[in-house]
Amino acid sequence: MSVKIISTDNYAETMKNTVEPYIFERGHDGYFKSFKGGDIHFYSFKADEPKGGIVISHGFTESAEKFFEMMYYFLKAGLNVFALDHRGHGKSLRQGNNPEYVYLDSFDDYIRDFKDFVENTAVPENGGLPLYLYAHSMGGAVAAIYLEKYQCLHFTKAVLTAPMIYANTANLPHVITGSICGILNALGQGKGKVPGSGGFDASRTWETSNATSKERFDYWHNKRIENVCYQHSTPTNKWVLESVKISPFILNDENCKKINIPVLLCQAEEDGSVVPSKHNVFIDKLSDGKLIKFEGSRHEIYLSPDNVLQYYLDTILSFLGV
Repeated sequence: MSVKIISTDNYAETMKNTVEPYIFERGHDGYFKSFKGGDIHFYSFKADEPKGGIVISHGFTESAEKFFEMMYYFLKAGLNVFALDHRGHGKSLRQGNNPEYVYLDSFDDYIRDFKDFVENTAVPENGGLPLYLYAHSMGGAVAAIYLEKYQCLHFTKAVLTAPMIYANTANLPHVITGSICGILNALGQGKGKVPGSGGFDASRTWETSNATSKERFDYWHNKRIENVCYQHSTPTNKWVLESVKISPFILNDENCKKINIPVLLCQAEEDGSVVPSKHNVFIDKLSDGKLIKFEGSRHEIYLSPDNVLQYYLDTILSFLGV
């Protein structure tokens, strides 16, 4: 099904007066209890004539709300939409004393929260229809591990967009980054920010961002300025330590063999947040994997100019067969 994207002409007005009312007329947000205590925030929206459902897993320092535009397109295409704020992000529980810092006990905590959300919210509310997975960056790592650990349980197809198969840690090898952050964690600085990192920057502009659309970047950045829940921006030493541990697991040959559904990997033309070459390594290990590079995009492909975004959306919907 072809779905026309909204134009960046009058973008903010269209998002506020058309897109957001449309999705909230079709659902709600809420909370569920984490297995460790505390609340995980989520959204559940129902398409008018659903053909299936899609679960969204957002990236590092993002939130589900950042994907409202993509949710709108998925709903228009006939997909129920389910999305959560990963722990430490958005309106979900925080761990640590500084709301701008993202702390994590174990990357497995993301996986456990995600599995609980899929099984207790997405699956029952999707009414037996095919369920798909759409995951970006860190959320792509969550998705990849989930697919490997649970052999794609509940999902029919998966779209990984600029997934964090191997994080770019200031262009340092993971063995060095992991050692530094491991030492700092052992010294009791696990909840402290990574050396050299900064906090939320309200003056940041799209030119230095992961977006290639000024209008799309500005709309989300203004929301971050207005809402402290969206100002998480800095990795802690423990978060980085946990993030570098996952790549060997994701790229393990036997684990990759457990992904038995079609996977589309969307790769950005320019990406300083992850290491794109590892995308190729990963997709080559899958039994049914396909990689497409999107020219004119950075890490956040969904925040691209109209022509790139339309191609990106068309590619995803064609792959899903909706």
